[in-house]
Amino acid sequence: MTSRQRLLDTLEGRPTDRVPVAPFIFSNVVNERNGGHPADPIAACIEIYRQYGFDILLRNYIMDDYLDETKISCDTWHVEKRCEGDVGNNWDEITTITTPERTMTQRKSLRRVTPNEVVEAPTEYYIKEPEDFEQFRKYQPPIPKYDCSLVTHARELVGDEGLTGPWVHGVFNVCGSYRDLADVLADLCDEPEFFAEMMEYFYDRVTAFIGQVIDAGADFISLSGNMANGTMVGPVLFEEYVMPYEMRLIDWIHARGAKVIYHNCGDARSLLPLYNRMHIDMFESLTAPPYGDTDLEEALRVIQPPTALSGNIDQIHFLMTATPQEVYDKVRDTILQVKKRGCFVFACTDYLLEKTPEANLQAFADAAFRYGGY
Repeated sequence: MTSRQRLLDTLEGRPTDRVPVAPFIFSNVVNERNGGHPADPIAACIEIYRQYGFDILLRNYIMDDYLDETKISCDTWHVEKRCEGDVGNNWDEITTITTPERTMTQRKSLRRVTPNEVVEAPTEYYIKEPEDFEQFRKYQPPIPKYDCSLVTHARELVGDEGLTGPWVHGVFNVCGSYRDLADVLADLCDEPEFFAEMMEYFYDRVTAFIGQVIDAGADFISLSGNMANGTMVGPVLFEEYVMPYEMRLIDWIHARGAKVIYHNCGDARSLLPLYNRMHIDMFESLTAPPYGDTDLEEALRVIQPPTALSGNIDQIHFLMTATPQEVYDKVRDTILQVKKRGCFVFACTDYLLEKTPEANLQAFADAAFRYGGY
């Protein structure tokens, strides 16, 4: 059985020869292994998967052009970006959109946290009041045709060794990228019509972008749903206000022929019964305390096949500090536990960290392959 077929069968609820083993390898580790940005990050990532014999779920690339307003700058939607600070280490990007009626500003902070990883987060948002959103509806250009050749290249290189697909924010996450999350939550409660208008608007833009990605060859979409987590939104509000849009998007992706990996790497326990109803092909990352609140045994019970599950091995502390024998034993015990349910892709709770001990990764692979057969 090829890795591609093994992963597809798992995501479709069919039996396989063994549990797929596909930890998330991101650009930080790819860069670390190559002494900086390699000429072909996709090929370099595939080589790391091959080194350990892992099944490839390749998603070390992010195509966020649809959130970059400079790509669609024009006379009535004039976009300028400038930087402040130590660019490349600790800096801010300030983007200003000017329409015939109004000026809107976003400030995004970028911070280098390791030699090979930069994290970012908005600290000022475009949509500060409803009048700002009206400018989007009135002047923002339609989603253009984007260069999705990276997706096609990844699909060609992966071949039968696995599946590939980029990261795309879910509708609520996109809304929270343009408007402060605290304001979005207030809108949801106090101005539900305004909230719905924003969600409908961004739904249309998300689908317009995802359609191009699928046409370029993506097997799946890694859909980020982490902003609407169990602590931030909770099950009552999630079911009424967020879940309908996420389900529409998931069903739309399925209709276009791709799978959906739904990602919430934080608190998810209270949302598990709802995720069970959302037609997700695979839910990740089953993050246990202290970084999340998910209990693996409960997740295995609550979320039913054919929805696949993935994650639970802590790569932040355990995989970094444990001995190889401790990693081997933990992986053995966990994979024997999840095999009882089936429909499981063995992985960590998120992407691997730089300086993860080589011996621990090898122990991870050795135990997973030894005990993962059906």
